[in-house]
Amino acid sequence: MRIIFVPQFPSELRYQAWWFTEFPKQFRKRGFEVLTLGENYADLIQLRRSTFDMFSPINQAIEFETEQIREYMLLDIQDDDILFLADLSFPGLFANALYHKECNIMYAFCHATSINNYDYFSDIAYSKFPVESSHAMLFDTVFVGSKYHQDKLPWKNTKVTYLPFQPYDGSVEMFVPKKHEFMSASRSSVQKVDMDLENKIERITGKKIFRPTSNSWEEYFANLRSSNVLLITAREDTFGYQIIDAIRNGCYPLARNSFAYPEILPKEFLYNDFDELISRLDCLCIGDDEFQASIPRPLCKKQMDKFYDVICEEMKNG
Repeated sequence: MRIIFVPQFPSELRYQAWWFTEFPKQFRKRGFEVLTLGENYADLIQLRRSTFDMFSPINQAIEFETEQIREYMLLDIQDDDILFLADLSFPGLFANALYHKECNIMYAFCHATSINNYDYFSDIAYSKFPVESSHAMLFDTVFVGSKYHQDKLPWKNTKVTYLPFQPYDGSVEMFVPKKHEFMSASRSSVQKVDMDLENKIERITGKKIFRPTSNSWEEYFANLRSSNVLLITAREDTFGYQIIDAIRNGCYPLARNSFAYPEILPKEFLYNDFDELISRLDCLCIGDDEFQASIPRPLCKKQMDKFYDVICEEMKNG
């Protein structure tokens, strides 16, 4: 069976960068032939780039998707071909091509949604979400990143798989000397950071929150390893890759008891109000062994494999 894989433009320091290579790798390990649309063209575009962008650069992303459409329309589609689109969260040009030329079997992954109140795209959600929804109906199954996400979506063809983990070599000792007590790594947007809350934490604790700018994955992981607690003060989030990044790099995540966070973290690492947040920070900073031992360390390769196993089993059965 052949998978026609349709990735997003592989922006550095975004999940698209490693999804681009990891999805095909994991699919091949499970016996599929994989054709990645735009694979060679992405290399050409990447060579022309010199900066790390938070999101996909608009011109290059459009150029890349146009090439994917061209390659797809020239394909000789077989009856047992499977089309896999990542990521339906950002409906672009490609999904429109499926109205003209479909595979018999089609799947998509949707890690987030524009119906978040504080989302980067919330101002245009009135037009963006109907596009996402119309595209979603094209697919046999849309895999989503959390039960919280699934409950928000009105689509009937969703299946929860959680998220794939970034490939990670080596293990990190949890209890090592730290340079920083608290770290905040989210991008500075109303959705991702509650600056009023973080400023209040600094005033009450008397400790400065480390807010680094990372220019590579290696630098980002090193910053996590140098910090004791990763503060997550998002006003809305679908899953939270940062939680997994923190755990796998020896940094304790502390997040609101809301959104998809309770699906990932024990209650000891969740807070309901400011007093509870400060109490949790105190336990982490004084090294409460029983408290720290409750962190879910098994968020590792076994869980990552489970993600791809669920998707591949669904595709083979479909």
